[in-house]
Amino acid sequence: MQKLLAKLLLSLLIFTIIIVCVITLANRHLLVQDIKQRQDESRALIENHILSDMQMVDNAHFYFNRTYFEQMKNELLFLQNYYESNPDIYSWDVQEINDRTGMQLYIIDSQNKIVVSTNEPSVGLDLSECCARFAAFLDKRRQWDEFYTDGIENAEVTKDLWKFSFLPTKDKQYILELGGELQGSPIFKTFNYFDTADSLIVEYEDLHSIEIISEEGFFLQTRDDIKTIDELSTELKEVYQKVTETDQPAEVIINLKNGKMDTHRFIPYHVVNEQGDSTKRIIYVQYSNCTELQLLYKNTQQFWMLLGVGIVTAGILLVIILKILTETIRLATFDQLTGVYNRSSYLKYIERLIQKKNMKHIGLLLIDLDNFKQVNDQYGHLEGDEVLKQMADILRNAIGKKGSVVRFGGDEFAIVLEDANDQELHNIANDVLTSVRKKQQEHSIWKLLSVSIGGTIQENPQETEVNIFMRGDKALYQSKNMGKDQYSFISNK
Repeated sequence: MQKLLAKLLLSLLIFTIIIVCVITLANRHLLVQDIKQRQDESRALIENHILSDMQMVDNAHFYFNRTYFEQMKNELLFLQNYYESNPDIYSWDVQEINDRTGMQLYIIDSQNKIVVSTNEPSVGLDLSECCARFAAFLDKRRQWDEFYTDGIENAEVTKDLWKFSFLPTKDKQYILELGGELQGSPIFKTFNYFDTADSLIVEYEDLHSIEIISEEGFFLQTRDDIKTIDELSTELKEVYQKVTETDQPAEVIINLKNGKMDTHRFIPYHVVNEQGDSTKRIIYVQYSNCTELQLLYKNTQQFWMLLGVGIVTAGILLVIILKILTETIRLATFDQLTGVYNRSSYLKYIERLIQKKNMKHIGLLLIDLDNFKQVNDQYGHLEGDEVLKQMADILRNAIGKKGSVVRFGGDEFAIVLEDANDQELHNIANDVLTSVRKKQQEHSIWKLLSVSIGGTIQENPQETEVNIFMRGDKALYQSKNMGKDQYSFISNK
């Protein structure tokens, strides 16, 4: 009974867990798909917003800096012509140029070293050593006999954001470079990348950072150190290189140690400068997965809540089922009057014992209450039922935990011992006879009664229940024929 209930409980729990897991996994799958769709839509919106705002900043500088552009161009053309008449650049009054234009002048030789400048700390700076990408850019500009101006760049020494213009001398020996600081200008204070990026990061929860990378591989920034794409991890550099080659957005997802994930996206966009050239920039956007984690965490909480509800429901169902089954099982297993096993249970029980490979000797005692019909006739069936209950108690007390008591019906009982010997059967039979004789002395109703007992042992493992029972029954009738109130034993030897 207990094993059946344990199996039933285990089955209900397993069924509940399976159902909850299936529902949760299906729900989680749909949730992940929904998160992915919402994430794609959200990031498309974010990136459109970023591109729109960055384009607005560039357009603002394009339209409002036309005068500055013309001033730079005219000054560099003047200096180019001045070089033709005075190629000794070391004799130039560079401070006068700075005072007149408000711009910094850099003269860079063919080895990409700054040899003359209004910004004294930069004199002697070897750009090939400190800034290889920028040096390669200068080599290209040196071959073009034309004026060029870029958008917003970091100054190599001060790290501030400046606008630079370039024009090589006609003999290609030098590049003349003018730079004007932007951060202090009213236009930059109104329209700048960093305030725009900060406002977008505040607006979108999953947006972690936005950085602008120039065509030469420099990050536009206001920090103390200039950062280039060479400082990125190999994985990120490969994605960056792919974007520069295909001119299409690309991304990589990086798993962090704390279980979170960051998505790194590189988005190309083009800026038209004052001379009509298209300059490529790349927006480097880093997303965190905060919203996704929050939704999945909520889904996990729902799983545990659903599992708890499922287990409680399974418990309630188990109680209801137990109430229904317990009575059915009891009626099918036990004798209703005495509470001992019935004949059907006896057959299943003894067959199970016979099939056990390690079972040595099954002992069987068959017990009859002699003259029980007289009790019913003289005292009535209620008193007779009480006698049967007392007889069942006597048998239970006689065997303790050594075996099982069975009532076949009427006044017929049996005791089954899982592993017994002749002496053990004899002792139990004598205990039963002694208890009944004591009852005869104490209760008048028992004076009408006695017990006949027949015993046997299965000593051959191949012996069936029928053979054992027939031998026990033969021993029982031997006791009856010898005058009742006694025990007989028959061996199969």
